[in-house]
Amino acid sequence: MARKARKATKKTATKKRSRSRSTKKRVTKKKAAPKKRKAKKKVSVVGKKWQVWKGTRQRTAGGLTKKDLRKSKSGKIVSKKQSNLARKRMRTGGISRWLKAVMAARKALKLTGFVACKKGTKYYRKARAFYKKLK
Repeated sequence: MARKARKATKKTATKKRSRSRSTKKRVTKKKAAPKKRKAKKKVSVVGKKWQVWKGTRQRTAGGLTKKDLRKSKSGKIVSKKQSNLARKRMRTGGISRWLKAVMAARKALKLTGFVACKKGTKYYRKARAFYKKLK
């Protein structure tokens, strides 16, 4: 009999809880005050090469300043040091000799416009002959 009484009290307790939840009044939320705008971000010192060249930034991510940059033949902003090394390689390396030979072959064969210098062609053989003479 004691068990039945306990069960009865538990049931009534749960019912009361559910009623009290449904009868609560809704609380209206107050509107939040408008947020303050963030301060503008400071202009970075680090920028791209063209920005450094233009003067809107101080240096590049690699640490290059305006004195370390130059404009290439094609109009790109490049590193002076790298540009000088590439020009030196072009002058002293075999590629400059090959280019001279190809230009001479074009002149000899009276070629204009784009012509591929493929192996086995008359153009290629002529270029090879000029290249051997330049050594």
